[in-house]
Amino acid sequence: MTLEHIKEAISLKYIELIASYNGLKTSSSYPDYGTDLSVIEVGYRNQNGSKSYSDTGRELKIQLKATTENSIIEDEISIKYDLESKTFNDLIERKNSIYPLFLILFILPSESTEWLKLSEKELIAKKCAYWYVPEQNEIFTTNTSKKRITISKNNIFTLDTLKQLIENY
Repeated sequence: MTLEHIKEAISLKYIELIASYNGLKTSSSYPDYGTDLSVIEVGYRNQNGSKSYSDTGRELKIQLKATTENSIIEDEISIKYDLESKTFNDLIERKNSIYPLFLILFILPSESTEWLKLSEKELIAKKCAYWYVPEQNEIFTTNTSKKRITISKNNIFTLDTLKQLIENY
């Protein structure tokens, strides 16, 4: 596998791991036409004295990007990332749809030897991820290659992020 494929696979598993921790289902599709991952809420109802589980109909559509620390510009309050223009326009096109497209930017250390650590006591995936949706006033870019986006560090991906996004979007 190429380093790009490895970064992509690690970022996908990272989000799937957090979804599983929160009792959420995930689904990816091939071929991918802009949505790398769907995160689906599962609910239950009591029926005849037992729980009956089913999809609630609420879900997130996610576009994943993985990069390294040396490919971003970072300050105290934000991350700047050069996103492909096509991906930015996909986000804009979907921002008012029933399932807006969320970008999750997974940032790995610059050195690949630091990406994962494993022992009998823990699994550590470094470094972190941030989520992004375009502001309502943002419009399609005419750039042919890249569009620089700014992601607030308040949008850091935590164990609660997926549930919060499902609740609020």
